[in-house]
Amino acid sequence: MEIPYTGRATIDEDFGGIEITIPTKKNWFIILFLSFWLCGWLAGEIFVSATAFGFWGRGPAPFLIIWLCGWTVGGFFALRTFWWMLMGKEVISAGQGALTIDKKGVFLYRLKTYDLRETKDFRAREDYFATGPFGFGRSNIFNLDKKGTIKFDYGMQTIMFGEALDEAEANFILQKLRDKKLIS
Repeated sequence: MEIPYTGRATIDEDFGGIEITIPTKKNWFIILFLSFWLCGWLAGEIFVSATAFGFWGRGPAPFLIIWLCGWTVGGFFALRTFWWMLMGKEVISAGQGALTIDKKGVFLYRLKTYDLRETKDFRAREDYFATGPFGFGRSNIFNLDKKGTIKFDYGMQTIMFGEALDEAEANFILQKLRDKKLIS
């Protein structure tokens, strides 16, 4: 007999509001791949830096310096993805007329706060899109705000959170928010 899935989210309620913590869904293949890739990236960063800036007895190499800039940016995004998958979590707080979404474990992410009076049409819809054999799909490492099973309208914008939640768990979270009369 199958054991029912209890979900990833933890929900803490108090008299003034609710805090929902959703750890990232771990893709162990990507985590393992990126851990090895980042080791190779670091070796490349060190050796190319030494060569580019003339530490081996040669003068500076302008092409390698430009190449190194692109290599460094690529490594930053790989490190950001690795750290998010390994340690990341979304923390959603609702209460006192505000909804805040924080993505802990993401470099260069700014806390988002929304006025609950301006939010409309909370809904749970899984994004169905084609993914490859290792879970790659419509992933956007530049903008982590465009992922999530829970969606709502804020002005003329759709806000999303609850990345990779099952639709049933997302509906459960929305019902908790409705029960606390935080959303309609």
